[in-house]
Amino acid sequence: MITYFLILTPLLAAALGYTIIPKIVELSHELHIFDLPDSRKVHKLPVPRLGGVVFLPIVIIAVAVAIVVMLRFNIDTERLWKGTVVQTFVAYLGGVMMLYIVGLYDDLHGVGYKTKFLVQIAAASILCVSGLWVSNLQYVFFIEEIPFWIGMPLTVLFTVYVTNAMNLIDGIDGLASGLSIIALSVIAMLNGTTGDTVWALISLAYIGVLATFFYYNVFGNRHKTFMGDAGSLTLGFTLSFLILHYWQLTPVWNPHFHNVGIVAVSTIVIPCLDVPRVMLSRLRDGRNPFLPDKNHVHHKLLRAGLSSHAAMLTLVALSLMFVIANYIMAAHISQTVMLVVDILLFVVMHLVINHFIYKKEKGKQEYQREYEIK
Repeated sequence: MITYFLILTPLLAAALGYTIIPKIVELSHELHIFDLPDSRKVHKLPVPRLGGVVFLPIVIIAVAVAIVVMLRFNIDTERLWKGTVVQTFVAYLGGVMMLYIVGLYDDLHGVGYKTKFLVQIAAASILCVSGLWVSNLQYVFFIEEIPFWIGMPLTVLFTVYVTNAMNLIDGIDGLASGLSIIALSVIAMLNGTTGDTVWALISLAYIGVLATFFYYNVFGNRHKTFMGDAGSLTLGFTLSFLILHYWQLTPVWNPHFHNVGIVAVSTIVIPCLDVPRVMLSRLRDGRNPFLPDKNHVHHKLLRAGLSSHAAMLTLVALSLMFVIANYIMAAHISQTVMLVVDILLFVVMHLVINHFIYKKEKGKQEYQREYEIK
């Protein structure tokens, strides 16, 4: 019976998103709340940036409806709460609300990066206090259990890192939402396999609203919108939480899923590995590593000659490839080797992209020389 709710929850979230997002776009036009183009951005015209405002409210509504109906009619109540620690559930709600508020304020008024970092650190710290923290690396780099005084800063670092990585990858239409749909689909399936119903419902509700946002973001025309910081921060925090929760707490009640934890982490390989690559390239060129530029992986694909939609589809397909590869490897090799293989695949991916960029720029230079001779 609970399977029906796992199907209906994303459908309800999608229906709400399909109805509400156009209204938010119209409100953005009335209030003149736009993401303005500049030299670093791909879009050429102002685009409403409040699309992500609907994410968290719609997810809460869809999940609340599912849980209330199941509790009211006593439908698989025991299975519903399996794998759910109350204080962790409440900590997630508190943390994600903090990021939603600061993200919304940033979309409407603007917030300094220091303030956003402080709020992210506070939200991540709440998770640690609730009992969710990196307590076991499960033999990654031959490390198993670690003490709280090391695990807490690692948890904060992981949460803040993933949250900002998802924010930074949101550079072309459909990319952040497409990658997130892949990640959330994998997490929903993993939680469904282990019987963690509440977390599966949350993942599926996000998939539903993100699917409708993806449509308006990529094909919206009159109702085109960006997710803004209210969307990207809550989405990044949610992904970091769900991945951390599965990776750290699932083995407690299902010891057979130790090695599959890295599969959940692999869903965000591309945005997370792209951040240090970009920062190292800035340092190599003598620039501030925290100043924005156009050297992210999606920018490189555009320079290689792909259209915005083709670049988005390429990265979504590559993300899916990482997930499938890690799932296959999980049954045969250690998580440390899997992580090394992921990094090597990421490096190869960029070498291939660099080859096509070089080929295109060389062809452009040859064309210019021929034109000057003529």
